Amino acid sequence: MKNVVNQFSLRLMLALASIVFVTSCSSDDNTEEPDLSASAKIQLSNDAALGEILTDAKGVTLYVFAKDVAGTSACLDGCLDAWPIYYAEDAEIGTGLEATDFSSITHSNGEKQTTYKGWPLYYFSPSGDGVIETAGSTAGDGAGSAFHVAKPDYTIMLANTQLVGVDGKNYTSEYVEGEGATSYFVNASGRALYIFTNDTKDTNNFTASDFSNDGVWPVYTKEIEAVVSSINADDFGSIDVFGESQLTYKGWPLYYFGQDTDRGDTKGVSVPAPGVWPVATTDLAAAEEVIVETTIMLSTDNALGELLTDAEGHVLYYLAKDVAGTRNCTGGCADSWPVFYTAEIEVGEGLDAEDFENIEQDGDMITTYKGWPLYYHSESGDGVIDAVGNTSGQGLGGVWYVMKDYSIMLAKGQLIGADGKNYLEDYTEGEGETTYFTSAWGKTLYAFNNDSKDTNTFTNEDFSNDGSWPIYHVTVDQLPAAMDAADFGEIEVFGEMQLTFKGWPVYYYGGDSDRGENKGVSVPSPGVWPIINNSTVAAE
Repeated sequence: MKNVVNQFSLRLMLALASIVFVTSCSSDDNTEEPDLSASAKIQLSNDAALGEILTDAKGVTLYVFAKDVAGTSACLDGCLDAWPIYYAEDAEIGTGLEATDFSSITHSNGEKQTTYKGWPLYYFSPSGDGVIETAGSTAGDGAGSAFHVAKPDYTIMLANTQLVGVDGKNYTSEYVEGEGATSYFVNASGRALYIFTNDTKDTNNFTASDFSNDGVWPVYTKEIEAVVSSINADDFGSIDVFGESQLTYKGWPLYYFGQDTDRGDTKGVSVPAPGVWPVATTDLAAAEEVIVETTIMLSTDNALGELLTDAEGHVLYYLAKDVAGTRNCTGGCADSWPVFYTAEIEVGEGLDAEDFENIEQDGDMITTYKGWPLYYHSESGDGVIDAVGNTSGQGLGGVWYVMKDYSIMLAKGQLIGADGKNYLEDYTEGEGETTYFTSAWGKTLYAFNNDSKDTNTFTNEDFSNDGSWPIYHVTVDQLPAAMDAADFGEIEVFGEMQLTFKGWPVYYYGGDSDRGENKGVSVPSPGVWPIINNSTVAAE
């Protein structure tokens, strides 16, 4: 009987153990997350001071080292006691991070090490005995201005290596040949950032307007997000460079060097000579601010509105006879109309420096606006220019006008057809000047005799003949005083807008290649395509 009881008890114990085991397995499979170790996961954690930082699964902070910019670990021997290697084989990557940003290298001591965007990762051991800091601590950040927490959003990081120019020579931070590491700025991928010594505060003096030289020294366009804590984020700004945004540091525009093909390259430090393009560093002196004195500006006249003046407010004029871009006021005329010239063209708000140019004529230097020579007025006729704000020269002789940002200009000259013959205003052959309208850049404007009021009868629907007589359109907002804005309108021509004058659609002539030319007056015969001026009769 005793043996029977013992056998029953044994069977009961085995059954209960089996139930417990099955229940335990069922619970693990369906309800509990796997217990990831610190080496099995990389995640983003939020630090109150530093924002999002990289940590292991337990929240222990990960760091990068400025000397590792080339992608290999420079933390050797005793350094590893304070900065133990971090390695996670087949790590799970947390939300907000990209698995492609992670890889691994083999440290020179033979151990594997995880990298982030090419930067080897470390823990920090405050005691220097390899015992890593507790979760949530960032005590290692900024140590020696070389170790910093790893972050996902750095715009600027620090590297600390030997500068090696494109000439293969080693340079110090003073850009003389020598050995010694320099601390300098790089982007998140370890690409060196430079400044140009010819730049000034918030002014890029290198990049061409068409970016044709951008491949040599590309502008750094990244918007500032985060910088390592050893750098003051408040020292950064941005400027507009021909439509592109360029990051600045202490007023210095920042660039890459096109030949820096590998992480940590600093080849640009010797181009074209050592120190012309230094690497950007924390100890840079602020870029010098150059105070530019405006030499041409827009001033407001109560009657005439905005007009061009010199820096002191003396009014500038143009002469209708100068439509070809050369000065026609010489001899005694110059006593009443002295030319305006400024060696340094610095324009005020509302003006574009590219619209101005300096030319030389008969030994005199003259500043032009959109190709028109500029003049002062001397009411006394003795070369002494009028007082500031005086506009007494406006409209004189029907050829002198204050210079403004005109939509349409008045020109005056001999009409010369495509046949080389001189014509009068009635399109008979003869010598004599005619007043006519041009664009702001001196392009003659015409009407077509076969058109009617607000009706273009010339232009083909596919614009196949537009090269011969292109339609003209401009928003009419400023005109010389002799014109009436009410005479202008616009029409739609197969989806394109065309300016009209007294109902006549307005055209260019394709054969007028130079300013002020009016070859179209003889095409296909004199007067079929007349110039437009105030004497033009309204279209029927």
